[in-house]
Amino acid sequence: MLADPYRGETQEVYWIVGIGFAQRHATPVRPGAQPGGEWIPSLCEVWMRVPFATIAGRTPRSAAITERCPQCTDVIDERGYSGRNWDF
Repeated sequence: MLADPYRGETQEVYWIVGIGFAQRHATPVRPGAQPGGEWIPSLCEVWMRVPFATIAGRTPRSAAITERCPQCTDVIDERGYSGRNWDF
C-alpha cells in the first residue's frame, strides 16, 4: 500500500474489530473498500473478516471496543505508522 501523498510518508493503518474478535487489530487494507465478510490480514499476521455495515442510525457494536492487539501496536510503534479506528 502506498503512503497517502497528503499526509507525507507516514503509512496509515486502520484499527478494526474483525467478525468474531473481541479486540482491535490493525490492517493496512482500507476496510471500507472491501465487502463485508472479506478476509484481510492484520499487522500481526492474523487474518480476519471485515465486518458487515451497521444499519444507518445505529451505533456499530465495535465502537465500544477499545482494546488493541499488543503485537499490532508493536509493529505500528516500530515502523512509525499512523492509525485510526474504523467502525462499520
